[in-house]
Amino acid sequence: MVEPRFFETIAPIYDFLTKLFMGGTYESMRKRMLNEDTSQMEILDLCCGTGYICNTIEAKRIVGLDQSDAMLARNAKVKRDNKTLIKGNAYQMPFKEEEFDRIYNSSASHEFKLFSRLLKKSYEILKPGGKIVIFDIYQPKNPVLSLFMNTFVRYAVERGIMFVHTKEEWRQMLQEAGFVVEELDVIRGLYIFARASKPLNTAVNQPNS
Repeated sequence: MVEPRFFETIAPIYDFLTKLFMGGTYESMRKRMLNEDTSQMEILDLCCGTGYICNTIEAKRIVGLDQSDAMLARNAKVKRDNKTLIKGNAYQMPFKEEEFDRIYNSSASHEFKLFSRLLKKSYEILKPGGKIVIFDIYQPKNPVLSLFMNTFVRYAVERGIMFVHTKEEWRQMLQEAGFVVEELDVIRGLYIFARASKPLNTAVNQPNS
């Protein structure tokens, strides 16, 4: 996992860098991630950063979790009565079982060596019928894009700390956590979009121990 001090340094320009990082998908992917009525839902913005999701989404309750003080400080500049920001390690989410209707994770999964652990915890804290929505870079099969991802992106952008997965590996991780995959699409050859749900009857689809 990337050390918090890195984000303390880049927080002032993080939004600008994210727009570059998302390759022209900044607004379109947010619109796709938030393409439903969540106004009466309880939402977790996991690795919320400066508020890409939690400062835009309409919800009954919004919780943003991040490990960086500087990122949370910038997020907090947008005042919302229904928003709570929590400093914490995503591997150790301080939430109870079946607490949220939706969990969003944007441009952050590649920072975690064991993102599968976050998926399993997300499954636990989602209500039955709840969903997780994810957008990030992934591991392309195309040899040219794979070379670009594992050279320029890995070392020039991510400073050598990057954990990316193929589309098939994403499907496997989501399913092993207990989710039913609803959408799993490659975007512009370099990004992955996933939407997966926790079954209403969780007894028939328990995640592997």
